Amino acid sequence: MAGHLLDFWRRRDLLWHMTVRHLRGQYKQSVLGYAWAFLNPLSQMLILSFVFSTLLRFDSQGLPFPLFLFVGLLPWMFFANGLSAATDSVVGATTLVTKVYFPREILPVAAINTKIVDLGFGLLILAALMVAYNHPPTITVAWVPVLFAIQMIFTAGLSFPLAALNLYFHDVRYLVGVVLTMWFYLTPVIYPVDVVPTKYHFIFDLNPNALLINAYRRVILLDDSPDMGRLLLGLGISVGTFAIGYTLFKKLESGFADHI
Repeated sequence: MAGHLLDFWRRRDLLWHMTVRHLRGQYKQSVLGYAWAFLNPLSQMLILSFVFSTLLRFDSQGLPFPLFLFVGLLPWMFFANGLSAATDSVVGATTLVTKVYFPREILPVAAINTKIVDLGFGLLILAALMVAYNHPPTITVAWVPVLFAIQMIFTAGLSFPLAALNLYFHDVRYLVGVVLTMWFYLTPVIYPVDVVPTKYHFIFDLNPNALLINAYRRVILLDDSPDMGRLLLGLGISVGTFAIGYTLFKKLESGFADHI
C-alpha cells in the first residue's frame, strides 16, 4: 500500500487538475452557479431549525438552535455530499480510465476535494451566525483542522471501495443514498447525544461522524477541547477504514477496463 500511496503523492498535480475540472463542471449549466453552495446549506438550516426548534423543540445544550444545528450540519453535508460524489467518480470518468494511465484513486479524492469548496462557503454562513448571535470563537477552534483531517481520512476510506464497486454494480449509488438517510438520523446533527439513552451510546461511539460532530461543537461553541479518548477512537476507526478501503480499491482496479 505504501508504494501506491507514494505514486499517488507524485501525481498530486494531476489531483489538483482533476479537482479544478470537477469544480468547473459542477455548476456549469446552472443559472445561479456557485450561489447554490450558499443556498443548499442555508435552506437546510432554515427548514431543520424551524421543524426541530419550533415544532418539536429539540434541546440544543443551551445554545441558539440554528448555531447548534449548523455546526453539526456543515461537516455532515461535507461527508454525505463527498461520499455521494466520490461513489460516482469512476463511472463518470470512464473515457479517462480506458485511455490514460493514472492512479485511479485520484478520481474519488478529487470528487471529495470539490466539496471542500462548498464547505468553505458554508463556513461563511457559520461566521455570520456567530456574529449574529454574539458567539465568537475561542482558542479551542484551533482543533478544527485536526478534526477535519480525521474526517477526510474516514470519508476517503469509505469512498474508495464504493467508487470501485459502483463500476461493477450500479445499484451501489442508490444504496449509498438509502444508507446516508439512515446514517443522518443516527448522527447527532439535529440533537445532542446527551438525549440518547445510555444503553445506545455504543452506536454513537462506533460512528466517527458522531464523535467528530460532538468534537466540532465542543471546540467551536463550548470553548472546550475534544474528549481525547473519543478522538483517538475516531482516528483509529478512520485510519482502519482508509487502509481497508484503499486496499480493496487497488485490488478491484485491475478489472475497471473490463467492466466499462
